[in-house]
Amino acid sequence: MSKSHLLKYLLTNPNLPVGGFCYSEGMESYLYNKNLTDSNSVKDLIISELKIGQIRLDARLLVDFIDIFNEINDRKNLKGNLQKLISLNKWILSSKDSLEIKEQQIQMAKSLFDLTKEFGFEYLYENNKKSSWPLAWSWACYCFEITKLEMVENFFYAWSANQLSAALRIIPIGSTKAQLIQRDLLAIISKVSKEIMDKEIDDIYFGNVGLTMAQQNHNDLYTKLFRN
Repeated sequence: MSKSHLLKYLLTNPNLPVGGFCYSEGMESYLYNKNLTDSNSVKDLIISELKIGQIRLDARLLVDFIDIFNEINDRKNLKGNLQKLISLNKWILSSKDSLEIKEQQIQMAKSLFDLTKEFGFEYLYENNKKSSWPLAWSWACYCFEITKLEMVENFFYAWSANQLSAALRIIPIGSTKAQLIQRDLLAIISKVSKEIMDKEIDDIYFGNVGLTMAQQNHNDLYTKLFRN
């Protein structure tokens, strides 16, 4: 297996060694409030986030990040592009509505940078202690020459796989149901990915107040399995 194929496999696997399995992103709070009861409610939650959630903005920024990497590689306005990279990274982190999600992004990003480094790629901007998950994801895809469409599709796929992995442990819905949901999501992920790539950042609208509240309420749960 080539390095690029290996990284593709790692990126889309919910067992990717970056700690994603530690988080439910508010799903555990939904369960506590009885908003998640079966496989259909889990599927509806994931589809809703794909259609109107903030993850759409994260996915769109992947394209901007990788464009900047390409310009830096061509030695075009090195200082200006590095500053743009840093500004976009700070912007996406500051856009997170809950501290828990921001901390999750920083932790997972650092782990992915460390993993990419193990493959022989040193990140061009060393001070990545507070990098966003989209920045780390786009860097990994850039290093292994993964196409933009694959990058965005795999980003959505990996996120949904992590959500289903969390659902398996807290509802549970069963492995077969989870696989069927993942299969049904493929067409939606493909459609949303193409829509995202055709839009400018200013044209990406999202709004999922319920999920934000669930994320913020997670730490107040009496018992919990997940860090977020």
